Formats: sequence, C-alpha cells, structure tokens
Amino acid sequence: MALLRKGSSRISLQNFNGRLQRENAKTGAITASLAWNDPADLDFQAKVWLKGGGFETISYRNKRAAGGYLDVDMHANDMHLVDEPVENIFWKKPPAGLYSISVNLYKDRSGRGGRAEVPFRTILKREDEEDLSVEGQVSSAKNWVEVFRFKVDGSADTEMQKLNGPLPVQPAGPGRSRPMRAMRAARTAPKAKAKAKAGLVKAKLSKAATLAKKKAAFKAAKKAKVAKAKAKAKAKIAAVKAKAKGKYKLGTYNKVLVFQGKKLATKKGLKKDDFKKSKEGKIVSVKKSALGKESKWAKAVAKARVEKGYVGFKAIKKGGSFYEKAKELMGRA
Repeated sequence: MALLRKGSSRISLQNFNGRLQRENAKTGAITASLAWNDPADLDFQAKVWLKGGGFETISYRNKRAAGGYLDVDMHANDMHLVDEPVENIFWKKPPAGLYSISVNLYKDRSGRGGRAEVPFRTILKREDEEDLSVEGQVSSAKNWVEVFRFKVDGSADTEMQKLNGPLPVQPAGPGRSRPMRAMRAARTAPKAKAKAKAGLVKAKLSKAATLAKKKAAFKAAKKAKVAKAKAKAKAKIAAVKAKAKGKYKLGTYNKVLVFQGKKLATKKGLKKDDFKKSKEGKIVSVKKSALGKESKWAKAVAKARVEKGYVGFKAIKKGGSFYEKAKELMGRA
C-alpha cells in the first residue's frame, strides 16, 4: 500500500481518457477518476467535511452525496469484468469544505494468494486548473490509500492539502443506544418479544410470496417484450434487405458500401470519390469535411487550444476561460 513514481501504473493519459470516453463518464467543476489493469475490484471513495457543518461520503454504497456523483463504478460483479476498468466521481457545483479521496482493494480476483498488490493511476481535474495525477498500489490488507486532499471555498476554488495528515473526526452515526434499549426491553418482556418474532416471520413469508408472484409476472412480461422486439427487428432487417437488392443501397451504411465499391452511388448520386475516411475511421463526405475545417469557430478553438497550452482532450464549456478565449479569437478573424 503506497504511492509510486510516475509511470509505475503503465497507464498513459491517452489510454486513461479513452476509458472515460468509453464509459461516457461525466465531468464537472471538479472531477476525480481512477484506472487500473487488473480483474480486482478497487473502490473509489470521497469523504467531505462540509464547511457549513456535516459529513458525507461518496462510495459504491452511496453514489450521490455532498453535491457529487459516482457515475462510473466497475468490477463490482464477477460477470462484468473488462481489461481496462475505470471509475469516476464528479461535482458540478462542489460545496465548500474539506475533501479526501482514497482508493481501496475491495476484492482480489488474481488467484495469486498471499498479499496481492494492484497498481493504479488517479487523475484530479479542476476547472481552469492544471490536471493532477497520482499513481500508487493497493494490497489485500484492505487499507485505504489517500490520493488527493483539498479544500473548496465558497467560489469553488480549490486549495490542495498535504496527504496522510490527521483528518477531522468522522461524526458518529445516530442510534448508538438503541441496541441497549432493545436488550433491556427483551429481558423485561419475553412474551412481547416472542409475539413480535412470530409476527415478523409471518410478514416475511407474506412478503416472499408477494415477491415471488411479482417476479413471475415480471419474467413473463419481459419474455413477451423480448419476443416482440426480436420479431420487430427481424421484420426490419427483412425490409432493409429487400430494398438493398437493387442498384442502390438505402439505409445507414449506404455511404460505407459506396466507399467500399460494393455500390455505384448513394441515393443522392454521391460516388466513391465524394467520400473519405476520417481520423476516427468513419466514412465522411469530402465536401462537408472541408467545410468543417474551414469553419471560423473550428479555427478559433484550435488557436485557443495552442494559446492555453492544452494537450489531449479538453472540453469547451460556455462561460469557461477556454470558451471565452475561442470567442475572442473568432471575433478578431
């Protein structure tokens, strides 16, 4: 369990951002993300001591809290494992307070036995601030590794804090004295306890029977829905194939077939020379691609990226400094 030197996780920034895009991870004024290369289940957690009083935790048990949201949570299920997992927490409007973000090895699936160690990489993104990256590893000892600690003021500005120092006391949950009261009540009223237990068993049996009926009805409805969807899809495919028998191909993949030389032209008369393959591997119109590159806004955004020194993916948001810079450059053109 430790923080490691840069590059230890063997996860590049490009690969990291690719995982977030794959899972449609959202971003906010503050965004914290975790990536690792292992079938293990790592937990990503944020603890927040609110300035106005109170304490909240964001984790797999409580995904929405303190104005934030754990929108990507992976490897919780043995049946849904991927080679390149990622998790993500974001705050659109982070409340003022002290934030502590940590990583934990919840479940080891390596089969190695003994003390398993899983390297990871975390990235903290703050609006109009430089991104921060921390790499480390967690072990089967199930201890938490703190990766980021910062304070947020009333205007959402962040101030990074020293890691692994003492944190404020976590408030105790309510209802600590209830078990004792229940024990005293049980000792003084055994008949009432037996009666309550019998009523609870009866309620559970009734609830189980109702749940079984609901499950059966749900399965029947789901089966009918799937059968209907399959029939509809089959009919749609048959209709598309019928239309494709002629010289022209109608449908989503028209331009792809023309570009591959399997069809002479599209319905609108566009031929193979009117298309090209983009950097993303998509088949696009040569004319529309040229118009997009000549767009004043596209040129202004490209110049703004250079002047701001951004590398890799950077979202442009209305009202942000990136957006304002692009707008200013477009006005000069």
